[in-house]
Amino acid sequence: MNSLPELQTLHLEIEEDTLTAMINRPRRANAVNRQLLRDLISMADWLRDRSDVGYLVLAHQGDVFSAGADLQELHDELSDEENRRSKMRSLQHLAQEMMVKLEGLEQISFAAMSGSAYGAGLAIAMTSDFRVMAENAVANLPESRLGMFLTYGATPRLVGTVGLSRAKEMIMFAEDVSAQDCLEWGIAQRVVPRDEVLPAVRDMIARLRINDRTAIRIAKQMANASAAVAFGDMVRAEPQLVGSTLGDGSVLTHLSAFLNRTP
Repeated sequence: MNSLPELQTLHLEIEEDTLTAMINRPRRANAVNRQLLRDLISMADWLRDRSDVGYLVLAHQGDVFSAGADLQELHDELSDEENRRSKMRSLQHLAQEMMVKLEGLEQISFAAMSGSAYGAGLAIAMTSDFRVMAENAVANLPESRLGMFLTYGATPRLVGTVGLSRAKEMIMFAEDVSAQDCLEWGIAQRVVPRDEVLPAVRDMIARLRINDRTAIRIAKQMANASAAVAFGDMVRAEPQLVGSTLGDGSVLTHLSAFLNRTP
């Protein structure tokens, strides 16, 4: 058996046919930085050749699934006036690669959301086939408060999950969406008390094991193909759009104010 990859921002554990990947940046509220994106891609590449692993659980250390994009890292990159446009484009290419690779895994994937998920963190959770959410957790897309818009190619995926009007509401209002609303809107498939999130995921995996693994894998591929929408041109254009809008300096002003706020 190949040894588990050693990753900086993910703690990996394997038990029987299930890989659990814990987002491990609790001091930064599991904020999504470039290294986490690279580590998620590395994990997906490792899983591609692991036919003995049937399930992936994305979980997290600390109280929050993810606070969203690492705003300090983003602020530092936007402060590089000469290179910020190219850095923003490359960040989007990296993020989109992560999204595609996680969605395309043959393993059945679960997001164990014992805490809240914001922005980029919610985008990562939505690559999973199923999401189990703590009853006191929330989902939030805060980008518009910082002069940004939802990226990572996540907008069409969100529209496909919750519908056009609710996607607009989440993106434009940037307000908390309760776990119960997430359940009703299709963002979460189960809502349970915080300490029952991982047990609920394990129970779902146990129920799936009853069925034929090949049939389950094919069912996932067929369902994903059936749900695909024609947003390829928009996603390809997104890195250039991000480079133009985030590169004009206005977002840097918002980020500076946010990072320097008085608690």
